[in-house]
Amino acid sequence: MMTELINPRTFLLVANLLGFFCALVLWVQQRSFPDDIKGLGAWAAAVVLIGVASGLSSMRGLLSDFLSIVIPSAALLLGQFLLIVGLQRYSGRQPKWRPALDGIAVVVVLITFLTYVTHHYQGRIFLMALAHIVLFSAGAVLAWQAKPSGLGSRFLFLFFVLGAGVAVWRITTLTGGITENEDIFDRDLIQQAFLAMFSLGVLGLSIGFLLITNERLRTELEFMATRDPMTGALNRRAFFSQAAVEWARCTRSHRPLSVLTSDIDFFKKVNDTHGHHVGDLVIKDFATRAQQMLRVPDILARFGGEEFTILLPDTGITEARNVAERIRREIENPRNKALPRYTVSIGLSVTHGKAGDAADIEALIAEADAGLYRAKQGGRNRVEG
Repeated sequence: MMTELINPRTFLLVANLLGFFCALVLWVQQRSFPDDIKGLGAWAAAVVLIGVASGLSSMRGLLSDFLSIVIPSAALLLGQFLLIVGLQRYSGRQPKWRPALDGIAVVVVLITFLTYVTHHYQGRIFLMALAHIVLFSAGAVLAWQAKPSGLGSRFLFLFFVLGAGVAVWRITTLTGGITENEDIFDRDLIQQAFLAMFSLGVLGLSIGFLLITNERLRTELEFMATRDPMTGALNRRAFFSQAAVEWARCTRSHRPLSVLTSDIDFFKKVNDTHGHHVGDLVIKDFATRAQQMLRVPDILARFGGEEFTILLPDTGITEARNVAERIRREIENPRNKALPRYTVSIGLSVTHGKAGDAADIEALIAEADAGLYRAKQGGRNRVEG
């Protein structure tokens, strides 16, 4: 028994309108997003093509088979491929156009043959559903791998899997009893589910892509708000935010907390002799190599110019001095022959969160700065605390 939930033409007309609406939103987003967040343009073009395919398909019986079957099939497949292209560009991958376009061309030729020569409706449904499975499965893999991993990537993955699942369901329920006259506007439940997926699915897919791009934007903005743009180390504000957490833990558990303050020796001479560009490279070099000497919980921050501060949780005076010495020895041995030889002076301090220790994190840093001053007065390229 046939069950008509809603006129299938309505599904397709809704998809047509949603396609253009989603494309408009995506294009507006593309203009406001940073250039390094790519894929929005391809995704917008994809939903336009899917919307056009749905609109033309809804005119079956009013337009010629070429305009209502062949062209919509080509537009739908190309649109679904552009969804994958959008995800590839978003993930920083180079799309491979030729194999996919060749495959789409072959499917369109077969659709044309099945429409005009054999009039094989079941063959058309099978072929298109098979193509949907391939494209949506590829999209699901890319969506799962998309970074950052969060609600957006999982939401997008779910819709791709749902699309592939509906296509599989369509193939498994395809019977030889369906006639050409029934084709896309028959009223059985699976056909309406199939049409609903590819009509309303464009909205879900577009929402998923907007979610992952907004998550990427938020991640980048958070990075910019907390990181020094030159070195990638934490900035002062982010350092004190994380240091407050470690300070509270130290005062509660009386576990040691150490601070290292460092200054590149004679940095002004580096700038005057080699230029500010080389000076910037020296700063980057120090940040990279110092970070390699640290553990995951340790916090490296650039306080300005050539000044860096390092927070060492659960680290006593002996261990802190060992860390400082490893950094000092690493820096005095040049790794990059394109950079001038340079050294670093380091001051250190430690607290156990007990009475008589530094009153707060600023006081702890001040104690390390005093050690740094003594290191410079003592001849530089040394550790004092």
